[in-house]
Amino acid sequence: MQRRGFTLIELLIVVAVITILSSLAVVNFLQVRERAKRAAAKSFIAQLETAISMYKIDTGHYPPDEKGSASLREALCPDPADPIYNNPEWRGPYLEFKDKQINNYGEILDPWHKGQGDRVHIYFYKADIDENPLTWPPFHNKSSYDIYSKGFDGKTGTDDIDGDGFADGDYCQNEIDDDGDKIVDELNPNGPGAANGYLEDDINNW
Repeated sequence: MQRRGFTLIELLIVVAVITILSSLAVVNFLQVRERAKRAAAKSFIAQLETAISMYKIDTGHYPPDEKGSASLREALCPDPADPIYNNPEWRGPYLEFKDKQINNYGEILDPWHKGQGDRVHIYFYKADIDENPLTWPPFHNKSSYDIYSKGFDGKTGTDDIDGDGFADGDYCQNEIDDDGDKIVDELNPNGPGAANGYLEDDINNW
């Protein structure tokens, strides 16, 4: 009995089906990975909030913010040689950081970072140092502090300067159509919302 082989059209159909299924699998994987990174960023911000609360209870003020998250890291987990360790009223360190969580400038890296030299994908920190909610920054939690990550695209707010106005952070990870384009962009980084700069992917504490 003679065996019939596959025709060219049948082979092309099989290849097309495999290609489509592979593409769907890749897109699904990227979306799952993106959701995992957002969850990790939210969880880490929660850890920072707990550590900051303990620091404020002990010191009476929020960690300094002159160098952003670098100042925050130094306050929560000072260098072993820091004289603060000799203060019996100080109960730190409040949160320990791994080397891979810190960039070459001492800033705290977020889940989207591109290596130790990355200064874009980091956590940004501004605090109410003067204890006057009528002054700024911070722009959002005016009587405490703002912590945020620029998320997937490394952009935030309405211009290319982060944290320079009250509008910064309005485009955030809140599952709301903040920019009025009828798309909740952060829920699908590969979807049509990515065309406008993917502005709703920031992760923050407000």
